[in-house]
Amino acid sequence: MAPSIIDQVAVEQLQANEFVSKSLPIRMGNAQPIAYGGSTISVAVSSACATVPAEYSLYSVLGHFLGPASTEQKLYCTVQEVRTTRSFATRRVQVKQKQADGSFRPCMELTADFHVSEPSLLEYSAPPVGSYPKPEDCPGYLDYAETLREKGIVTEDQAKGFKRSIGVGNNYFESRLCVNGVSAQNLFGAAKANVTTQDNLPITSKKSAEWQRSHVPVTTPAQNAGALSFLMDGALSFLPLTHNHMGFEDAGACSSLDFALRIFVTEVKMDRWHLRERITSHGGNGRTYSEGRLYDESGVLVASMTQQSIMRPPKGASVSRL
Repeated sequence: MAPSIIDQVAVEQLQANEFVSKSLPIRMGNAQPIAYGGSTISVAVSSACATVPAEYSLYSVLGHFLGPASTEQKLYCTVQEVRTTRSFATRRVQVKQKQADGSFRPCMELTADFHVSEPSLLEYSAPPVGSYPKPEDCPGYLDYAETLREKGIVTEDQAKGFKRSIGVGNNYFESRLCVNGVSAQNLFGAAKANVTTQDNLPITSKKSAEWQRSHVPVTTPAQNAGALSFLMDGALSFLPLTHNHMGFEDAGACSSLDFALRIFVTEVKMDRWHLRERITSHGGNGRTYSEGRLYDESGVLVASMTQQSIMRPPKGASVSRL
């Protein structure tokens, strides 16, 4: 595992418009032995940023996962320049991995759009849906899991499952759980039977939130864009499970299909505290639709990631209508 988020999202240029990740992708938040989607997105974003002049800021990333990525092979990125105008720049990126026979298999394609800084006619920002404690009043991921284990609220196996699946992200980000969120109260579904304070709400009204910041200084716009892309993919595909007293084992398949990352500020600082609030809006036809919103400490909306994910029932299971 790379020692920091900067190393995890970094790429090396092989030739013009061709890049390779400096580190292997990691596994996180998936029952299957496949790479975390944020690893793939972040490397593609870093590659796109490397081809754009410094005066352009990333504001939109739209993409599709084409297949699972392995944690045993680096990620190769091919960047195509679609446009570079006085105001905008667009790059199309294909991410692929080398196979045993030497061929390359595509894992993901995305389009990244950049915009120069311009004056605004209107400025406004929606606040978080819920109210949450400040980061200094929230417990860390691993400490909180251990506290729940000591109190007998979760079992040792449940605490270990959480640390193994979700806690790995703690290597890159200092993470604090907002204990009034669903994910905190059931450890992201690791303790799915736990009663939560939001059990009286419909699934589309339930919320989870965490405060997060990089362990290390993140200095350049490209590093911040990569770190942001890595973080925002987290825990969205299985959020509907977490918010419905279910775990990975209750789904026949659960993984991201497509995503839209939108950035609303010209300068992102991922080494400062940000609140990430997550909700799910729709489930049906074997898919779910969920969103994560990122706010700075003053409550300004910094970024949003929406995703559709595959959510198949296990063979022979009935459909849960909520």
